Formats: sequence, C-alpha cells, structure tokens
Amino acid sequence: MKIELTSRAKWNGRLSAALMFEGEKSPAGVEPGGFSRVVLLHERFNGQFRETAVGIDAGRKRLILSGLGKKAEFEPDRVRVAVARALSRAQELKAEELGVIMPRAGEVKGGLERWLMAAVEGGILSSYRYDRYRQPKPDEIAGLKRLILVFSSEAEVKKAEPAIREAERRCAAVCYVRDLVNEPSANKWPMKLAERAEELTVEGRIAVKVMDRTELERLGMNGILAVGKGSHNPPCLVQLTYTPRVKSRGTLVFVGKGITFDSGGLSLKTPQYMENMKDDMAGAATVFGLFHYLRETELPWTVVGLTPLAENMPGGGAQKVGDVIRHYNGKTVEVANTDAEGRLLLADALAYGATFKPELMIDIATLTGACVVALGNECAGVLGTDQQTINRLIALGKEQGELFWQLPLIENYRSHMKSTVADLKNIGKPMNAGTIIGGLFLSEFVPKNSNWVHIDIAGVAFTTEARDYCPAGATGVPARTLIALLVNR
Repeated sequence: MKIELTSRAKWNGRLSAALMFEGEKSPAGVEPGGFSRVVLLHERFNGQFRETAVGIDAGRKRLILSGLGKKAEFEPDRVRVAVARALSRAQELKAEELGVIMPRAGEVKGGLERWLMAAVEGGILSSYRYDRYRQPKPDEIAGLKRLILVFSSEAEVKKAEPAIREAERRCAAVCYVRDLVNEPSANKWPMKLAERAEELTVEGRIAVKVMDRTELERLGMNGILAVGKGSHNPPCLVQLTYTPRVKSRGTLVFVGKGITFDSGGLSLKTPQYMENMKDDMAGAATVFGLFHYLRETELPWTVVGLTPLAENMPGGGAQKVGDVIRHYNGKTVEVANTDAEGRLLLADALAYGATFKPELMIDIATLTGACVVALGNECAGVLGTDQQTINRLIALGKEQGELFWQLPLIENYRSHMKSTVADLKNIGKPMNAGTIIGGLFLSEFVPKNSNWVHIDIAGVAFTTEARDYCPAGATGVPARTLIALLVNR
C-alpha cells in the first residue's frame, strides 16, 4: 500500500476517515462543529476505543469515524488500532484509497510526530498479507492501494515528511520479518536463510559472514552442531556487522535463535505443538529485520547480529538424550531433552558475542512454552542483568503496542539444572519455572557483570487469529521496539 501526503485544500477524495476521542464534539483535525454536520448511516458512535461508524459529511462524501477512547487513557498505539479499524471499514466499502485527516500541530498530547508515525504503521501493518502460495478467492475483498494523510496546510505536509518516511522504513523491516517467519520451512533451511542474510550486505556499511559446519567445528561451537546433527541440512552461524560512518560510541550485540523447523528432535513434539514450528526462527528473523532497517539509517553504534541456524530433526545422526556438549566457552551441558534445543544454539552464540565486549547484548528467542503459559500470546517475557534496558524495553514496548513483562532470575533455581556428568543440564524440574530456568541457563554463557537481556517471544511471534493491525501469522514482534531502542539509545 502506498502512503501519500496532501493538504486539506488539495484533497478531493470520495472517502475520508477521522479519529475521535470519546466524548469530544469533533474528531482530531476537524474544525469545532464539523462533527455536527456529519450524518451517521444507521450507526451510533461516541468515540469508544475500537468503535467505528460510517457517515456522510456536509459535502455529501463518506466519512469513517474511528474511536480512540478516553483522552486521559491515550497511548500512541491507539492511533495504530484506530487507523487499522478505519482501513477495514474502507475495504468493506470496496474503496481503493482512503484519506485520513491528521490533527493540527499542538492539538495532540506528546506531539504530532508520534501520532503520524503510528498512523502510518497502523495502515501498513494492517494491510500486510502473505499470499505467495495462495490464489485470491472470487469474493475476496481487495486491499486499499493508497492511504493518504490529509494535513491542515502545505506547511504541515513538509514538516511531516521525515516522520512518515521513518515510519515506512520501520514497517518495511517488520514486514520483512513477517515474510521470513511465514515462509514454509522447506524453503528456509539454514544455509538458504543465510543467503537471505547476505542480501542485506551494503558495501562499507553492513558486512555479512556465514560460518559453515567446518568453521563451527574449528571454533568449537558444538551446541549449534549438536542441534543440527539430525538434519541433512547442515547448521551455520550468520554474523552481520553494521559499521557507523562516524566514530562508534560502542558495540551492541543482538543474538537471534534460528531453528528453521523444530520437530523436537528425538524428544519428539506431538503434531499439535509442531504445527507452527516454522516460527522457531523468529528471533533470527528479528535480527535480520534490524539490519534491514539499518541499511537506510545512521546510528553512532557498531551493531553486531548473530543468528545460529539449524533444523532440529530426529534423523539417524541426531543428538541423543544423555549426550554431553562442550560449548564455545568451555562449559559442558548434559542434554536431558532434545526439545530444549534453542538454548544450546544460543549458548554458543552468546559466548561468542561476548568476545566483542559489547556495552549491551540482547538475545531474542521463541524459547519456552512456559512463557506462553505465564504471559499468554500478547506479552513477551524479559529477563536479564541490565535493569535499565529492561525498564526501557517495557516503556518503549507499551508505546509500540508490543508488551513485555519482566520475570526474575532466581538464583536458587540454578540448582534445578544440576548434572552429575556435566557442568549443567539443559532443562530444570518438570512444570517448574521453565522460562526462568531458560534465562538462568543462558546467563551461564554471558560474562558476569555484563549488560545482557533475554527476550522470550514464544507467545508473541506468531498468532493464529488476526488482531487489530496484525493479520494471522507472523507478527514481527519485537522488531519495532528494538528499532526504537536503537534509535533512542
């Protein structure tokens, strides 16, 4: 969908939309009294959040009203939802374009820029479709071709341009992540996914290095190798490096779990829990998405992305329960369950990431079903040693509509991973603090006193039901929050 900007004087489209707070007399950007000249078509409307209605304005043109809820409860994400709802109504009316009236500068709390970016994001992300492998049905409603943001003046249009283009870049990164996660596993085996990463190369700006099985053996990354042993598609580790044009203020490392399909290995999953396991590389996709964004922006940080990629399959050469792995940092792990494989990959990648001496290291992983039990499918779990970054993630996530909740790293629970034959086991006690145990396990591969955060996206990376501005399938969470973290650092 194309985003265009215009002024009220130039806008002559047949269908417009305006966002309105509950209890207000006029929508945002509409002159006082303008709402009283709108005649609703057999619908009631008072601006409640997620409420919409269609009316006819004084010029006999259709106007969609979309509710923001109470002004005192306003958050930028409500703009995304309201715009997405308005687009849905426009599609029902079989419109090809929709003009959304923007508020005037100084009219909205928190400034206009966040409102504008949220409006663009709500429009683009709600119109996303992954239809590479399907043919449209004869009665299927087509999506809008154009979303036009309508401003009060030409001066407002010029001021808005940078924020709009920034929002488009962020949305492009999220849609890229969604595409990668939605892609069937048969078409994104480890080395194939590594090829996608190589496409992100920008000379003098983003470098991509792929470490194949031979290189992993040389480096002693036996966790990655062990997880991939059961598949005929060999594992690999992708390293992406963004180098700023200015003097770097330091290094940030992002590590993303990349299981391109997770059968559970010899600890085989049931079909019910295997159905959506093409999403088990969503952490790696998120890291790729960050670098998709970094191609067209300027940041004063060196950014390193590490994505260990493997298929977890129950082949004849698969790792077995009871095997002992010696990881990159020398620690040994007894494999008590081959379906707790993500942490084995990440262990090597985190230990390797620490060699860059980063100011901050964040890993993103669809790690534990326990996180879904604890927090559901709309909230990610976050654990780690850097409380300042955790607080920032939670705050930024709320602005982005990506929710995070902190879980504790309870030291006493380390005893749950005791092994009699190795330094530790890869699982704890059954049905006992699974997400915390996963975090504690990973912390064993991060240097003490370092700034590290672990984000468990098992519940939020994929949805089977459409939500607001996210169609069913891959969500792209938490790419927007991590981009915001980078930009605002």
